[in-house]
This record gives sequence, structure tokens and C-alpha cells, in this order.
Amino acid sequence: MKNLIAIAFVLATHCCAQAATWYVATNGNDNNAGTLSSPFKTLTAAIEAANPGDDILLRGGNYQSNEIRINKSDLHIKSYPSEWAVITAITNVEDVSACLWYNEPETNGGSLERLEIVGGYYYAIKFETNWDWDNSVPFNQRRGVSNVTVKDCNIHHSGRDGIKLTPACANITILNCEIHHTGAGPGALIDLNAEGIDNVNAPNLTVRNCHIHDIATTGLYVKGGGKNCVIDGNLIENCGEGGIYLGFYTDAEWFDTNANPTYFENINGLVMNNLIVDTQHAGIGLWGAKDAQVYNNTVINGGQAEHAGLFFNTTDVWLDDNNSARVGSENVRIQNNIFVQAAAQNLALVRVRENALKGNNVIDNNIYYDPNGAVFMDDNLDWQDWSLSQWKAQTFRDLHSFDTDPKLNANYHLLSGSPCINTGVNLTVVNHDIDNHLRTDGANDIGADEFGTVSGIYGPSQMADFEVKVLGNPVIGDRVVFEVSAPDKARIVVQMIGLDGKLLLSSQITMEQGKNTFSMDVPTLSNTDFVLRVGNVSTIVVR
Repeated sequence: MKNLIAIAFVLATHCCAQAATWYVATNGNDNNAGTLSSPFKTLTAAIEAANPGDDILLRGGNYQSNEIRINKSDLHIKSYPSEWAVITAITNVEDVSACLWYNEPETNGGSLERLEIVGGYYYAIKFETNWDWDNSVPFNQRRGVSNVTVKDCNIHHSGRDGIKLTPACANITILNCEIHHTGAGPGALIDLNAEGIDNVNAPNLTVRNCHIHDIATTGLYVKGGGKNCVIDGNLIENCGEGGIYLGFYTDAEWFDTNANPTYFENINGLVMNNLIVDTQHAGIGLWGAKDAQVYNNTVINGGQAEHAGLFFNTTDVWLDDNNSARVGSENVRIQNNIFVQAAAQNLALVRVRENALKGNNVIDNNIYYDPNGAVFMDDNLDWQDWSLSQWKAQTFRDLHSFDTDPKLNANYHLLSGSPCINTGVNLTVVNHDIDNHLRTDGANDIGADEFGTVSGIYGPSQMADFEVKVLGNPVIGDRVVFEVSAPDKARIVVQMIGLDGKLLLSSQITMEQGKNTFSMDVPTLSNTDFVLRVGNVSTIVVR
């Protein structure tokens, strides 16, 4: 009986334990208690003290990383409210491989929020795997860091990649981040492989509402058999190579050949509502992508030096001295996209390399525009430049597409009178645009932007004179925190509206000039996504 009572007491104590909050400050001391009044000096000390579920708050200021290792599950590391922490690692010492390294493959859960993460010889952030630790372990038992969210962070000047995901790192979510100026260290001079986000066989990645720019090589790719990844609503610009790639070139050892015996580089990737501007190689590229969905993207001046705005190629996976896997894409759907290139560009707007497409593909309902006339190439048929009409006749693709000026403004959003308005095909998965405005008028537009009034409830987005940003989206828990940047002091209405149009909550807030942060309870009626409307600005909140 005494033993039973003791066990019950231990269980009760464990179940009722509260997550702790640890504090770090530039003027702290690692011998301190880690409280608000007696903070640690380093993030490493806080990680050592913390338990799964704990928060670590960094006071504003600059912190040095000598390769900070995050080796515990479910730690939530963020800047102290209304302050901003900067974590910097050098880029010229290989032993400082990453600024922040999730180095334990069994780590599950956690977040990085409102942090500036700079440098690292190879990576600003790396998520580790045990994929290559023991090749006798079955593929389905190999592990990588999983279920971590990176949100509202500024990640830049990494030695090579901004964020690196290795095989089996599942369910990583990257939201509302700025990622820029990769390839800033000597490691990139040795091997120019410096993506904004480099995903090798890490499933279920979500990248949403990020600004990825000034990237040494490709903005973002998912390769090595990475599956079920969503790339949604991002602005990607000024890339030394490509914009978004589903697939590329990967060594054979990183594939799961039980689940993917034919070495598809990408499986079931979804790319939608992205704006891609000024890439030297393909704006959107598919290398051995199976069941890819590419919807409602706007690509401006992709393929300036190589490839094309939209480009298809085969994989090339070396197996041995006599064999390699060369796999084309199959069963892809490319719809409702805008591809524009300047008159000075002399490469095709769309190109399909030999054996790069097979199966049942849908490429249609797109807008193409080059002032000199859009050029299409399919190397499987001949090596000649085709007009859109010739492309249609030869390939039976793009039968409902047009070669015409999409009429975009300086920010590549649709102008009144654009031929893209109400001419797209309605797609169930595409219910919002790059600005998180709803596509609810029954006739979706082509491209990343949905023009004009979202609906009678949500109001016209063009009238907004302030900006709204949800701090942490998806929202976890029962409160939504959002930031409003206002030109003047004002009192406005805030509403939460279900996707079915039902008003869930209505309140008023007073804004001061500049940035304002508000926190509101989410109605218990809302267990799914909803619209947060601040004044006449609407954004989808994901739950």
C-alpha cells in the first residue's frame, strides 16, 4: 500500500509540474539561478538547466555562439518580450559548424522565436540526423530532429546554408522568417552550396510567409526523396542560382530505397502562392519530382543565366561505376501560375529536358509573358524555339494558357484590368493568396495575388494603411499574438471570423503610432483556421 501511495504521489507530482522559464542576459552570470532578476549569461547554461517544455527568454543584446547545441526536446527559445536578441557565430572556423545546432537526432518538439541568428561556418541552423550512423538500421527506424518551429526570426550571413535539414528530420515548420545573404564564409568558396533552406529527405517541411533573398545559390529546395513538403506564400528574390526546386541532385546514400526504390528526388511537394523574382537559374525547377503541385505562383525574370523560368530535368543519382538513376518527373500539376521575363533575356521561358516528364501531367491555365514573345522548348521533340501556339499543338499542354502581359504593379500584384483576374481554375488547396487574403469569390485569379475585395465580410485589402503580422502562425494554445504597425494613433475594430464567414469575436483596440503588440483569447468555438481581421486588413490564422 505504501508503495502504491508513493507511486501515485510521484505520478501526480509529474502530471501537475509546471513548465519553467529561464532567463539569459548579456550582463548575467552562468553561476546565477537563471531567474529574471538573476539571469544566466549564456544560452548554453540555460539549455543545460532547462527541462522539456521550458521557455528560455533572452534579454535584448548580442550573444556569441561557439556552436550552441540544443540537445533537449521541447525547449522554446525566444527573445524577451519587446526586446531583440542576436546570436552570432564566426564563419571562418570549421569547428563552429553552425550558430544553432539541434545535434541530438531524437530531439522532438521545441521552437525558436523572434531571434536574429547569424553566421556559422556551414549553417546558421542545422537539424541533425542519425541516418548515416549505422547502415544496418532499417530506414524506418532512423531518426532526425522533429516537430520544431522556427518563427519570426532573422537568419543571415551563414557560411553556407541558412537552414539545413538532414534525412528524417520530420515536421519542421518555418514561419514568417527573413533568410538572407547566405554563402558569407570561406566554406562557400570551397564548395558553393549555400541555399536559403536546404532540405535533404526531411519530410513534412512547411515554409510559409518567409522572405528569402540575396541567396548565394538556390532560395529553397527539397530533394533526396523529401516528401509532403509545403512551400506557401513566400517572397524569394535575388538568388545566384534557383528560386524553388522540387528535387535536384543527391547522393544515393540519403534516399529511403524501401519507400522510394526508383530514387524520386521529391514526392508530393506543394508550391503555391510564392513570388519569385530575379533568379539566375530556374525560377521554379522540377528534378525527378513525383506528384508535384505548383499552383498560383508568380515568377519574374527567372532563368536569367541558365535553365528557364519553369524548368524540368532528370535526376542523376550515381549508384556504381556502371549504373546511375536518371528519373524524370511524373504526374505533376502546374496551374494558375504567372511567368514573366524581360526582353533582354534570351533563354526559353519554359524548358523540358530529355526524359524529364512522364505520366499524366497537367500543365495549364498559366500566363506567360515576354515582350519579344514567350519561348518554349521540349528537348524530347526537337531543339527548336516554339511559340505558345506551337507548344500547345506539339505537346497538348497549356491549352487554356495565354501569352499576354499580366499587368502587374511595381510589387508584382495584379492591376485592375489584368487578364489574370477571375481566369484561374479553382483549386481546393488554394484558398488564400500570398498576402493571406482569402480566395472566396468563386473565380480564382492566376498568380500569387488575388485582386480586389476578398469578400463582403473581410473588406478590400488595397485600402490598408497599416501592416498586421501574426507572431507565431500556426497558433498553439488559446491566444493569438499579433503586431500592428500604424502610421498614427487610432482605435479600430478587431474581428475573428471563421472560414465559413461566421463572426466568432469582435472587439476594439487602441493603436499608438509605430509598432503595437496585442494578445487576444481565441474563441473556444474556433478549433480550426480562422481569419483575423484588424480594421480592413485580413490574415489567415492557422491552428
